[in-house]
Amino acid sequence: MTAAVPATAFVAHWSRPARLRSAANDLAIGLPLPLAAAALAARAGGWPTALAVVVAGLALVAMVAHARSRRFDKVWLVRQLDAAHPELEDSSDLLVSDANLGPLQRLQRQRIAARLAAIDAATLRPGWQTRPIAAAWLIGLAIAAAALSWPAADGSAPLRPRPVTARPAGPPRLIGQRLRITPPAYTGLPARDAALSARAPVGSRLAFALRFAPNPTSAVLQGVDGRRIVLTRSGGLWVASDTLNRSLLYRVVAAGAAPGALQRIDAVPDVPPTIRVIMPERTLTPMAVGQTRWQLRFDVSDDHGVAATARLRLIVTSGEGENISFRETSRVITGSGDRKRRRFDTSLDIRSLGLTAGNDIVAQLIVADNRMFGRSPNPQTSRSPSLILRWPPDLGQEAGGLDGMVKTVLPAYFRSQRQIIIDMQALIKQRRRLAPDRFLAQSDTIGVDQRSLRLRYGGLLGDESSEAPVLPTSDAPAEKPRDDALPKQDRLPSGHAADDGHDHGSAKPLFGSADDVLADYGHAHAESDTATLMDPASNSLLRQAVDAMWESELNLRQGAPGKALPFAYIALARIKAVQQATRIYLSRTGPELPPIDLNRRLSGKRTDIIAPALAPAPRASDGVNTVPAAAWRALAGPGPVALGGVQAWAAAHPPADPLALAAAIDAVQRDQGCTACRKALRAQLWAAMAPPPAQAMRRAAGDMAGKRYLEALQ
Repeated sequence: MTAAVPATAFVAHWSRPARLRSAANDLAIGLPLPLAAAALAARAGGWPTALAVVVAGLALVAMVAHARSRRFDKVWLVRQLDAAHPELEDSSDLLVSDANLGPLQRLQRQRIAARLAAIDAATLRPGWQTRPIAAAWLIGLAIAAAALSWPAADGSAPLRPRPVTARPAGPPRLIGQRLRITPPAYTGLPARDAALSARAPVGSRLAFALRFAPNPTSAVLQGVDGRRIVLTRSGGLWVASDTLNRSLLYRVVAAGAAPGALQRIDAVPDVPPTIRVIMPERTLTPMAVGQTRWQLRFDVSDDHGVAATARLRLIVTSGEGENISFRETSRVITGSGDRKRRRFDTSLDIRSLGLTAGNDIVAQLIVADNRMFGRSPNPQTSRSPSLILRWPPDLGQEAGGLDGMVKTVLPAYFRSQRQIIIDMQALIKQRRRLAPDRFLAQSDTIGVDQRSLRLRYGGLLGDESSEAPVLPTSDAPAEKPRDDALPKQDRLPSGHAADDGHDHGSAKPLFGSADDVLADYGHAHAESDTATLMDPASNSLLRQAVDAMWESELNLRQGAPGKALPFAYIALARIKAVQQATRIYLSRTGPELPPIDLNRRLSGKRTDIIAPALAPAPRASDGVNTVPAAAWRALAGPGPVALGGVQAWAAAHPPADPLALAAAIDAVQRDQGCTACRKALRAQLWAAMAPPPAQAMRRAAGDMAGKRYLEALQ
């Protein structure tokens, strides 16, 4: 600033950013209040009143914001400049003074003005008042949502005047109906009018409006399960409201009139988000040479909306063998796209995550939907499959020979049993929250992992399996002398020479030798290259581990991880013993036979030698289907059928469509002679009954020749 610039213009220039920021904060805080007041006015006096309230409220908020912005004056500017910028030497008051200054004061003002050129006026403005703004909007939206969702007094437009006439003769009849469905706020669906039978999301607000001629003394909505919604009279309408928490099968019952037809309202539950992995294409991805980043891409969809952000869970492993440690971190990813379908992309820096050779990075996306309001405000979450980036170990830099192969290869086989146990424990904890079919599928998946590990260890033991992996080795083939010119019986075994210092024995096969016969006409079990990596004691321990893995896999495939867990621990203990033990000494003892009873020796008594035959196990009666099966058979006849037991059975064993079964039972109870109703109920019972357990198939009787043969044997 120079002497030619007036102080008023200087203050206006430097306080303009602060004034604008203050006005923006005040408008953001005050704007929700007129909106909430407009919502209340709309329900009380209609939309014209709401519009007037909005205009008046906005004008009031603007006046308050303008008045509050005038506090940024000359005194405020001097205080802010001196406090925020020490280089001005507490001389900011010289810049805003219009009085005649002395020579030293003018010189100081010129120095301060030169330093002021490097300062931005935007640095003096206040920050955003995020907490008051968020609180004001939450309160305003809550008031507006409550006002707009509150049911109207009559549920419809104003009624037309009716002439006063005599009461119509006859029972009341339903002449008008309307169902107003207001879905929960998180769905984003508008309110709509529907018939008395409809489909709506769980948590929707239902507003019934019925008209009878003539008006009854009372009316209710009677559910087949005993639930009652009482209708109250409001003018010429009968109204009621309720929240849809579960599907409803009901009928309109008015005093003095026959019950109406059954109506059905299906409650559509909110499903969790669906996650599809786009990149990488495989669950297990080996890291390429020179790779520094790992690209992940997910496609997430939901029926009502996906949250804008998701959490990426990362687990980095470190260590070798069973001594593996896990380090878990997480980061937030922002999605892009429509609210019902978002795409989440991220690129991970492998070096910053600390991945080392022979270890993995496990990534899993956790995303939620936008369910934030209603009776169950907690959003539903879904987890993507675990994606693994593996840095393969360098197998070519170990020592050659058998020792090098043992050090390099064996740790790859002793690294997964602990993770299988961790997965089993996590699945057991989630059993109550998972559906039976999903629980069985996850248990079977862990069983597949257990099977793969069992086949690996079986390969170490020399078991025959087409899926057993071949042990990698960096050993180069030994150079052998060319002996093609020698006769076949004089050639040495492959990889040997005559002067290598080994005792090769006779090169000619011996007649009747078991080893030579087996080598020529068969093959030996447990004689593969991998079977020679361990001593017999370690081989025995590893065989026990494989047997325990077999039992673990069997129970996992049958959906019983609790029964498989002890066998998995046994396998882990045997594997640890093989890893840690160098030599295991086993005492060699003979068989311990039971003592001989000398009192019965040479007596000729044969009692208690053979155990008595076991009695056949009684066949368990199918108690689950006893009640519906009896009703199903009784419905085939013409007589009346008591269906009270069937209703209790359906409540204890709900079928796939309980409302359809309840409707069929209600139809038969009202008209026992309705043939079509009885057939429909039999079909529903047949579909609802549990299938019988699998039984052993009876042996075929055979043809006539077979029967004659069996008769001849008898």
